[in-house]
Formats: sequence, C-alpha cells, structure tokens
Amino acid sequence: MKDGTYIVRMKNGMPTLSDPIAMSDGYWVSSEGVSVHGKLDVHGIQDALSLMDIHEGAVVGVWENEGISYLDKSIHISNKESAVAVAEVFNQLAIYDCANGAAIDL
Repeated sequence: MKDGTYIVRMKNGMPTLSDPIAMSDGYWVSSEGVSVHGKLDVHGIQDALSLMDIHEGAVVGVWENEGISYLDKSIHISNKESAVAVAEVFNQLAIYDCANGAAIDL
C-alpha cells in the first residue's frame, strides 16, 4: 500500500480503500489508529480497519516508517493553529502539511 490518505468504502461488508486523496492545502490530523509490523497487503488493511470503529466514507491515512505500517482516522483542517490544537487533543506527535508534502513534528 502506498503512503497516502484514502476514503473507506464498504464492499460486501468489508472495508476497502479508495484511490489516494490529493489535497494541496491544509493539514491532516490523526484522531486514532492502528500500527502493524511490516508492509500491509489487502488482507492486512482489512484486518487493521476492522480493529477501528470505521464506517463508509471515513478518511484514513496510511504510511510506513521503519518497518511499521500505520493506519489512522484522519481529519482535514485548513488552519495550522487549529490543526495543532486538534492534534494536541488526540496526543499526536505530528500533523501532515498538504502544501509542502511533509510532516510537522509537534
């Protein structure tokens, strides 16, 4: 699975992911998620999503870092100050800057 942000679609009762969402501004903030050792295949994604309270239309961020794959529910926020405040509420270590294509450590 390529790093990115996706919309959850339910097919035959199973969660799947859309094509990546491309945003050119604002910030992605995670609210909760799951981490899995190794790369995720289709079955791994479905298993990880089943551990979360996920629904049709939910937005999730997917990325890999140092051999661990992460799936997080994500919220798009246009204002940096608001994004940082929301991230702090959810005890996040970073937000994702869409304009610059990079994480901002908090």
